Amino acid sequence: MARPKKPVREKYYCIKHRRVCEPINEAMKFINRYSWDTIRRIKEFDKLRTEATMKIIQGDSREIDFNKIEGYKGDKFDGIFTSPPYVGLIDYHDQHRYAYELFNFDDNGFKEIGPASKGRSREAKEEYKNDIIAVFKNMNRFLKPKAKIFVVVNDKDKIYPKIADACGYSIKKIFHRPVLMRTERDNTQFSESIYYFIKEN
Repeated sequence: MARPKKPVREKYYCIKHRRVCEPINEAMKFINRYSWDTIRRIKEFDKLRTEATMKIIQGDSREIDFNKIEGYKGDKFDGIFTSPPYVGLIDYHDQHRYAYELFNFDDNGFKEIGPASKGRSREAKEEYKNDIIAVFKNMNRFLKPKAKIFVVVNDKDKIYPKIADACGYSIKKIFHRPVLMRTERDNTQFSESIYYFIKEN
């Protein structure tokens, strides 16, 4: 039911739940359930969190300059753990449009890397590769030598070894895992890879 092509008003077999489901006629019970679940998770997190400082910075990762961020003292980072967009798979800004409208955020969808709207043509993949290289090269300015970089991707086109080479990273290991319980109503096999890179200098 992630991307229904037309309104679904009858019962249907749900591949995700492996049973017959029916459309939701009212949302309040789900809002209540999700709200209580959120409260439970916040309480659980409260028991685990430390006094470590967390800072969220909104910006274009191809261009962001930490030297211009208030509180940044010039210290280099030990590493990166990230899950960038998957080329031609999802329009993330469109998927989260409700949040922009609800909180009155600027819609920067035109800056999105690898959106589904651009497809998976050779040109789209080349543009994606160059954008991701720009991200990591920009981040390299703020990373320590031998920094560890973990990248979660769906890299069926084998783009990331080329990205690693262009950014001065060596591949230490690649972990593969299947993605189960997807929201799409299909039988498509989907897997992700976790690349473990080391910044050479």
